[in-house]
Amino acid sequence: MKRNVITALSLTAVLLCGTTTAFAQEAQAPVAENPSAEAPIPALPERYLAYSRITDIRKENGVIKSITAEDVQDQTVIYIVSEDTLCLDSGRGAQMDINDLKVGDGVYFYHSPAMTMSIPPQTSVEAIVGNMPMDVACARFHTVEAVENTQNGIRITTDQGGLYITVAKDATATSYVDNSAFDLADLKEGDRIFTWYDVVAESYPAQAGVNRVVVVPAAEDAEEDTETAASPVKISYSKSEMTTKDDVTCVPLRETADALGLTLTWDRDSRTATLESDTRAMDLAEGKDLYVSTSTIPGAVGMTSPGTLGVAPYIADDGAMYVPAEAFEWLVGYDVTEDDTTVTIAAEK
Repeated sequence: MKRNVITALSLTAVLLCGTTTAFAQEAQAPVAENPSAEAPIPALPERYLAYSRITDIRKENGVIKSITAEDVQDQTVIYIVSEDTLCLDSGRGAQMDINDLKVGDGVYFYHSPAMTMSIPPQTSVEAIVGNMPMDVACARFHTVEAVENTQNGIRITTDQGGLYITVAKDATATSYVDNSAFDLADLKEGDRIFTWYDVVAESYPAQAGVNRVVVVPAAEDAEEDTETAASPVKISYSKSEMTTKDDVTCVPLRETADALGLTLTWDRDSRTATLESDTRAMDLAEGKDLYVSTSTIPGAVGMTSPGTLGVAPYIADDGAMYVPAEAFEWLVGYDVTEDDTTVTIAAEK
């Protein structure tokens, strides 16, 4: 049985992180003074923006894996960092070494709208903006949807058609990759940009003019490697090895996760286990019959429909947490098959 993934892909709404405001709210779409009845309903942004102060940085083998930060309302979030996470020095308008971040720094996180239900919640971070001068607005981050030449310069459509950004003809444009000059004639749909502006015209679409952009070129599609396809990973339990609760087949979570190469972490305080694959994460709370997973890929938003299986995760007499075997289908990418004698959980080919 497959789980339908509800994918909400949209583009971030305009957020003004002004120079006199110490903290930023999440991105909100600009509202027109006289909104038309035909104006489209704003969709879920591709990414949210949050200002927080770093309280912890977790590394593995010298590589940053997550950053824990606390906002002005004392809300703590764990931001999952990947090799694709961008880091910009807003003052210089150039790439910043993410390893230069330290506890106590106040930074802006452009993060996925999807968050785990763990305490604290976790979300993937697409870009981090640090070193904001007091007298200059912080860098805004957008995805290019369309590019058009106008008499005033290049007009970029972004935010699901909700914002026009006009880049002046004499604007400074550089590449995020190496800080070299970037020819705006090469700007295309799918590229992402950092830019700076203070004023947004309250129209629909909203409009802003800029004279500086840092371009993050769209990644080339990776070619599939069909020559080194690995054998599917799976684990099977015989009838004597599996357990049944309320007529639902359950399997040991830790043992199954290890066999499938998944990462499992346990939060003692919330009695919650977090199960992670390379692309998805799922929280499993003891005593709570609710199963849902979210994408951990930066920039991607995908959430399965929440569902119940008739049995909540539970701690057995042997001290191990057990979950319905079917829960692994909610993680997406796994098939669960069961007959009278065996249950098998396997990664999809």
